[in-house]
Amino acid sequence: MAVEAPRMARWFSRRDIDTYPRGWVQVGLLVLVIIANIVANYEGELAPVAPLLLPYLKLTLLGYGLIVGLTTVVSGIVSLLVGARFDRYGRTFFVAVGTFVTSIAVFSMILVHTTLDFIIVRLVMAIILGLVLPATTGLVRDFTPRVGRALGFGLWTFGPVGANFLAAGVAGATLPLFHDAWQSQFVIMGSFCFVISLVVAFLIRDLSPGLRAQIVHDQEEAQLAALRAREVKETVANPRMVYGSGRIWALAVGIVLFLLVYYFTTAFGPLYLSSAFKYPAAEAASIASYFWLANLGSLILVGLVSDWLQLRKLFSFIGVIGVFVFMFFWIRLIGHPVPPSTMILYTSLQGVLLGIGFGPWMALYSENLEDIHPTLQGTGWALWSFVQYVLAGIGGAITFLVVTAAGWAAWLDICWIGVVIYGILIFFGRGPWFHRPARQPGTERNIVS
Repeated sequence: MAVEAPRMARWFSRRDIDTYPRGWVQVGLLVLVIIANIVANYEGELAPVAPLLLPYLKLTLLGYGLIVGLTTVVSGIVSLLVGARFDRYGRTFFVAVGTFVTSIAVFSMILVHTTLDFIIVRLVMAIILGLVLPATTGLVRDFTPRVGRALGFGLWTFGPVGANFLAAGVAGATLPLFHDAWQSQFVIMGSFCFVISLVVAFLIRDLSPGLRAQIVHDQEEAQLAALRAREVKETVANPRMVYGSGRIWALAVGIVLFLLVYYFTTAFGPLYLSSAFKYPAAEAASIASYFWLANLGSLILVGLVSDWLQLRKLFSFIGVIGVFVFMFFWIRLIGHPVPPSTMILYTSLQGVLLGIGFGPWMALYSENLEDIHPTLQGTGWALWSFVQYVLAGIGGAITFLVVTAAGWAAWLDICWIGVVIYGILIFFGRGPWFHRPARQPGTERNIVS
């Protein structure tokens, strides 16, 4: 029996579009997804001020790590619980409501005076992130055919990347102006997030359910997809087709292990730089911003090339090799004085290599989900969100246990092992290594497990 959607979700569904977006319409919809993703990735707003916030709250590194880790796990649990509703109700309902609530939560950080206050605000943000992330990834797949999808997902990463780059850059530029008052950053970022949430709520659109059920190879198929969509009467497929797929689990777990160092940089980057290399808080935030800028640039460039060649696994594996070699030298920098200009080069290179490994994977994952069933994108991205936030949350919770006992290098060694495991698990993904795949008709669908 069908489950009736909430009233607000039905209001958003009445705005569905039944033609495949092309040209400036497609660009505009992707921009809305990207800026919504920036708002939802609240960690970016928190990380640059962590060196100032922790002493204010009298919070230890270990306590901060536990809070970060446990609230991150909450995001993953929320994603899994919502699961197929991302496909059944559409994506925009979750995106619009989530960005608005997040903007209010960012503002509320101004009122934080105790550790309990901080935990409550983070918990609200974590719940919303668990709702928004699978919805935005589903929208990127909906708005981009397979030729162009890696670039689309590369631009999507400007959410987590852009949130960190924007907040780190703003903090580096404005903290000195406000005499290192951390509350100033939440006034600035809260104002930005609130305006963006209103724009997203009124302009974002979903594809119609029939159109979401289509596999579109390139823009030439867009018009045909719209015609086929009018004949589609099927409902959302059984989510167990995704949950029971070993291939999907391998890809989801593998990329999360690869990105352990990325999650570390997201949550603790400026804190790590100020602690391990003794940079002032504003300078650490400024240096960290170069990581995100380089990461974004590489995601766009490798997305273009990956879309042209349609070789997702090859580029991801190149990223694995690059990060593996880089971290061998990166770990050995700890404890040695590094000039800021040199550290900028190191952090930028790290951002480039992680982008090479991650961007094509997102296209690979979405295409593997399509091959199972095109109506299960939201379910599949919810599964990845669950794996990502649970593993990253556990990692965040134990980071400073490891650091306190054995130093920063010990945790980065764990991240290094994660890179190696991902290099093995990527072989489970379905897709070519060296030969561009032959074009398949959009009506074909291979059911795989």
